[in-house]
Amino acid sequence: MTRDEAIRATRNGAIAACISGTLTVVVMAFAISTDAEGSFALFNNPLNLVDAALIFICAFGMYKHSRTAAVVILLYFIASKAIIAVETSKAPGIGMALVFVYFYGKAIQGAFAYHRLEQQADPEYRAMSRKGGVFLGAGVLIAVLMIGFSLFSTFGVVPSTRVLAGNEIPEADIKLLEEKGILVAGDQVEFFYAQGLTSVLESGNILTTSHVILYYTEDNGKLNIYALPLDEVTAVEIEKPGTPVSDSIYIVRTETPDRWIKLFLSIEQKGDQKFVAALKARIG
Repeated sequence: MTRDEAIRATRNGAIAACISGTLTVVVMAFAISTDAEGSFALFNNPLNLVDAALIFICAFGMYKHSRTAAVVILLYFIASKAIIAVETSKAPGIGMALVFVYFYGKAIQGAFAYHRLEQQADPEYRAMSRKGGVFLGAGVLIAVLMIGFSLFSTFGVVPSTRVLAGNEIPEADIKLLEEKGILVAGDQVEFFYAQGLTSVLESGNILTTSHVILYYTEDNGKLNIYALPLDEVTAVEIEKPGTPVSDSIYIVRTETPDRWIKLFLSIEQKGDQKFVAALKARIG
């Protein structure tokens, strides 16, 4: 690969990334404006702007012939497609995805070739200024952390960031909740949300066919479980609406004034609304 070909490859990769970032913003805007569900529900979240920002950072890096940016954007793109495929049970645009993979792959080849040729021409050649390296490095670090956490969450290594329907809960989590006495063996779970970052035992809310449950583990390891039979629940009130970075808070009341619990539910993909709607349907 000649120097001109290397430059062309990294620039084409940057253009592909800009197109990908722009599509992300457009789809997100459509999903939010229409309050989309189904396949577009994943994009119905303003936090996707972070995803777009990282794509544009990598695009800038490739424009500057960054090897790191080229490698990261390819890994990030593949990971994103894998997550979408798992979440929606559909393979998202394989043909189009392969086109992006091609341009990102060529950008990697071009970036490495460019720096090799520059170093051959000038032994004192320096790939990037310190300021540019810090800027790109920060973006890469954020991208790596996001990829890792998203993959771990999607494949059940860490708790999901959204409210899960009963058929979406990993079997290992169900067994763990039963072992700890949070769930009664055989009780059918309708919705589940774990607030914990690393374990479902940290805290969470569960709706079964017979109870609504709040549980949390104190710093000293003590597990607290509060379960209200659905036939005792008289009202469900919202205390604080959620945001993309904070959970909605609901109060579940009974006829006894001092017998109530709070629900902390993610708004991702309208999970809080689905949980509460199912609870209200159960109590009539």
